[in-house]
Amino acid sequence: MTTNKDLAIQKIEKEFEKLSNLVLEQLQLLDEVLNREKKSGSGKILEKLTSNEELIDKYDVQIDEQIIKVMVLYHPIATDLRRLFAIYHMTINLERVGDLVLNIASTHSEIKDSALLTESASTLQNMLKITSKMVNKALLSFINNDTEFAKWTINKDMEFDELNRKLQKKNIKSAGLPKESQRVLNNLVDVRSIISSLERIGDNATNIAESSYYSMTGSNIRHQNPKTEN
Repeated sequence: MTTNKDLAIQKIEKEFEKLSNLVLEQLQLLDEVLNREKKSGSGKILEKLTSNEELIDKYDVQIDEQIIKVMVLYHPIATDLRRLFAIYHMTINLERVGDLVLNIASTHSEIKDSALLTESASTLQNMLKITSKMVNKALLSFINNDTEFAKWTINKDMEFDELNRKLQKKNIKSAGLPKESQRVLNNLVDVRSIISSLERIGDNATNIAESSYYSMTGSNIRHQNPKTEN
């Protein structure tokens, strides 16, 4: 028999699913922003990103309040508590991903005609592709109770960090070539901001995967590298 507690938890899970889909949509919109072949309609994309971000913030508050209400009213058992805590932590990370997406899009619009950004465009798109996949697999691991997806995301973070370091070296080398160093260095800082935000999206995806893994197994694997199939 479905209890009031079960219904309340199901409502939280539905809200979390809506939040997850909204953040994944934000990542898809960001891909359009970073794709320099699609210059038209960038203003509308930024408007959509901004309106979605407002919804993300609302879901963040709603889920937080609902989790507290369930814990106070129904005193959930250990397995339910693990899942609720996982949703709570993942919601925080998803909200942070949403913030980072909007920051990247805003910075990109300010330096979209930069030569340095043009040189970095393909790498940035590749980094976004990786982080988007990390977020998606981390969420699927929770929804489908798939520990392998969670471990894949956690391990992928190391590969992504290495890609980040390589791009930094490439940009520093490029920055030493032009004579108008001040302008180039300013652009370098902005591109570095985008890179840093993309890296933080990957970190948040890892946090989501770790919370998902904990909810399924009760095992805390933070700061570890679980073995998984490639």
